[in-house]
Amino acid sequence: MVPAQDKPFALTAGMRARTVVTSLTQDKFNPLVVWAYVKLHEKEFSAIQKGAYIVDGKSTVTDLLTRMARGEVFMPKPFTVALVEGMNIEQLKIRLQKSAHLNFDADACFLHSADFMQEVLSKEQLDFLGGPKDSLEGLLMPATYPYYQDDSAKALLTQALRAMVDFLQQEWPQRSVNKVLNDPYEALILASIVERESSLNSEKPLIAGVFCNRLKQGIRLQTDPAVMYGVAPDFRGPLRRSHLNKDSPYNTYTRAGLPPTPIAQPSKEAILAVLHPAATKALYFVAKSYDPQDGHNFAATLKEHNRNVAAYRKSVREYKQAQANNE
Repeated sequence: MVPAQDKPFALTAGMRARTVVTSLTQDKFNPLVVWAYVKLHEKEFSAIQKGAYIVDGKSTVTDLLTRMARGEVFMPKPFTVALVEGMNIEQLKIRLQKSAHLNFDADACFLHSADFMQEVLSKEQLDFLGGPKDSLEGLLMPATYPYYQDDSAKALLTQALRAMVDFLQQEWPQRSVNKVLNDPYEALILASIVERESSLNSEKPLIAGVFCNRLKQGIRLQTDPAVMYGVAPDFRGPLRRSHLNKDSPYNTYTRAGLPPTPIAQPSKEAILAVLHPAATKALYFVAKSYDPQDGHNFAATLKEHNRNVAAYRKSVREYKQAQANNE
């Protein structure tokens, strides 16, 4: 019997039967014996197929190679965890903690983010980001990640972090001429704000264009999601005048420029939007209606923006009145 393995055995493309036998038997047999065995069964095992196979300790080498030749992959269906764009680091941590059958060994990754980054990223990657950061906020690529029972949450975080850095390293050199963003980390900061401002990928470049215009002209961003993050990462409003007047590094009403860190995990679309913002004269935007899926109205002047704000407020009043009438 082949000894049981904790992880599925990965048979990759081009792997030969001799290599498989040596690996399965943990190199316990003389290479000549292995060669003779494979040669004897050459016809049967010449077409072993790539895939992942469960080695449960109940099968012989012949049994396993026969299944591999048939392509009978015994990989259990993986569990998945979705790291959703727009989630902040606290929400993401809770999601990982609550993921069934995932070994949550990532406390140190969140508490000592700089050490974690130095451990899993190369010096070139760290230099690209401007050095290790005190928070993983904005640095984890949103995606649905598969994992198997008792897999490591730290390994999953490593995968998400490297995916984000790889994407940035690929896209940053191709960015449009833009004197607003000084480095890739600033791109992540602005992308996280764009992400939280709109769920519509179609208008993200335009929103990015508005923010770039404001930064160029020294106009404060005045973006509510950043203020909310400064109040508390899990704050969802409503924002009150006291929140807007209270100064903090994330209050873009009281401070010019970008906040010190991202405020959420940005999607690829949001990152591309800030690297290639739409050419626009707009300096303002406001929701068209109570429904976020309706998108935003954009304006180049305060007068036009005020009209859009009035239209938005009218839409909200009418919606609330309709809801009240239906109760």
